Amino acid sequence: MCVSSFALGQSKNINGTYLSNFGAKIEITNNDLVYIMPQEHTPVWANDTLARCTFIWIDDDFIEVNSVSPIALGLEGLKVTQYQEPFLSDSIKVYFSLPYYKRNLNITVYTNTFSIFKLNYSETHKELALPNNVKSITFYIEPDHVLPHTPDCLFYGAVGFDPFQEYKIEENNNCISIEIPAINDSFFEMYYIKGDYAKVSKDSITWKGELFLKSN
Repeated sequence: MCVSSFALGQSKNINGTYLSNFGAKIEITNNDLVYIMPQEHTPVWANDTLARCTFIWIDDDFIEVNSVSPIALGLEGLKVTQYQEPFLSDSIKVYFSLPYYKRNLNITVYTNTFSIFKLNYSETHKELALPNNVKSITFYIEPDHVLPHTPDCLFYGAVGFDPFQEYKIEENNNCISIEIPAINDSFFEMYYIKGDYAKVSKDSITWKGELFLKSN
């Protein structure tokens, strides 16, 4: 007899809070899984919630865990605005606006002329100048360094953000404003999970080699 993952999920309620010996916490509500690391030791994260996922049942003992991809998350609310600045005649200004304050970011801008420009983004450095013959750009954003998620130096996050889009510079415009509200202090610290598996036993969950026991 074929049993769907939906039917399995309906018949097995695992809602509740699960704790590990290291203080990490998993909170299950229906088919949502939230992973929380209390800020009681180093490294100190920008947000104690390191993963927001959904899951489906694979069989009686395993669930498949997934989260929104960093590309999809980064594209949410991304806004590119072009305009003309009359007193800027010999270059094109590209301005980035990100709610990222924890450390510096490295932003690489690629142009249709095959030139590459780099910006060390910070609260005081948010823009760069391109030659006025540039007709289109793409860009890539990465942190200057990432913190591992485990004592074994494993990292489950995104090492960079690439929108995989080319932005053409409209005629007579010489300023481009790029706003990415999703890239905040937590963006490069979050777990991004795709097709991961967790074992569900009586009152416990084993995920990424760590045992979480149900507390309520």
